[in-house]
Amino acid sequence: MNASRTSPTVTTLAEFERELERIIHRPTTWRPFVCNGSPLACKAFIVGFNPATSMDAGFWDFWRSGHGFDKEKWFERYKDERQRRPLAPGRTRRSAVSPSRRVIEWIIEEAGPVGVLETNIYATATRTAKELAKEQQCTQPFEFLLDAVKPSILLIHGTKAAEYFHTHKDVGRGVEIIENRHFSRGWSEVDARVLGRRIRDECASLP
Repeated sequence: MNASRTSPTVTTLAEFERELERIIHRPTTWRPFVCNGSPLACKAFIVGFNPATSMDAGFWDFWRSGHGFDKEKWFERYKDERQRRPLAPGRTRRSAVSPSRRVIEWIIEEAGPVGVLETNIYATATRTAKELAKEQQCTQPFEFLLDAVKPSILLIHGTKAAEYFHTHKDVGRGVEIIENRHFSRGWSEVDARVLGRRIRDECASLP
């Protein structure tokens, strides 16, 4: 399911909020993105297939009109809910954050002053990508973000996310796309920070 109509031009955070609410409604079970402050100030997107960690708290619980997304508040709630969730059979402990979250935070920290927005092709959280039902595969929030924010760089991780761009070649046209293996495994802090510096340096060279 894709966008049913073209979104109006967005130039202010208030306009962004109104249009986003029209698309995902309020309240919502979707998590369209995470960023620090205004999404309109973000030059780079980190793009996955769909969120892996569901939360009881909703997206709008962390949105502040006139400011944007309160990532600090969201991150604390994310860690709290993660620790309170029952362990899977055979597990005796759980790390404070997921492997993917750890890599993402290293990248963002190394990107420095560059605004980075985390998003996914699909905004519904499921434990695994194959659990995402057909009716949950709506790309409208993601397409709206691309159109409204107009990022310079898309840092894609995972085969399924990359396949979407290979199939939909018009999506992200004119934007630098950097493909990577999924952040859930096989990443060191050094590797992640190299990506963060690449984002920082390439954004610094933009006019």
